[in-house]
Amino acid sequence: MNGKVTSSVSMARVISRFTNPCMLSVLLLLSIAYAESSNMRALIGWGTTVLLFLVVLPLFYVYMRTSIGKSGIKRQADPTIFLRQHPRDIFILGILCGVPCLVVLVFLEAPPLLLCTIAALLVSGVAVALLNMFYRVSYHLTAFTVLVIMVAMTWSQILFLLFAAIPLISWAKYQLHEHSPAQMAIGVALSAAVTVTTLYFVG
Repeated sequence: MNGKVTSSVSMARVISRFTNPCMLSVLLLLSIAYAESSNMRALIGWGTTVLLFLVVLPLFYVYMRTSIGKSGIKRQADPTIFLRQHPRDIFILGILCGVPCLVVLVFLEAPPLLLCTIAALLVSGVAVALLNMFYRVSYHLTAFTVLVIMVAMTWSQILFLLFAAIPLISWAKYQLHEHSPAQMAIGVALSAAVTVTTLYFVG
């Protein structure tokens, strides 16, 4: 019995780690930038903007927030774990990094699909951060659902098969006791509504 439980938990951890929406979102945004770019100059501009505002600055922010503990001793923290435990910081990062990123990309005439993806991730992320101050909603599933929809819209409708990964991630989160079914269902429903709305108005 213990062996089965341990095996299930280990598998759940692997699934959760390899579907980390923080990493996957950056990879998808860079892939969309590459697919939609007509020249290297545009690609470099869009890619640099994404990496600066959605990777470098958030990592620096988390480092500064966690570099010195109450004891005055420097300590390191996993950014994903830190943000999960501090929903207010997700809201702050959305305002400080997400909004400027979107504004700069609009100025650089980035393609609608790239703008839609960032806007959907930003709005859903901020919404979850606000909700998590009162009720814990799964940011992992919220962001992953946005990514699946945008992948399907960008390349091929057959990629809607990626939705099969959503129940798999839900199982993993349940095994790890990180979220209840209701918390995960709200995340999926919220992101789907936000993404469809964003595509309608921006796409």
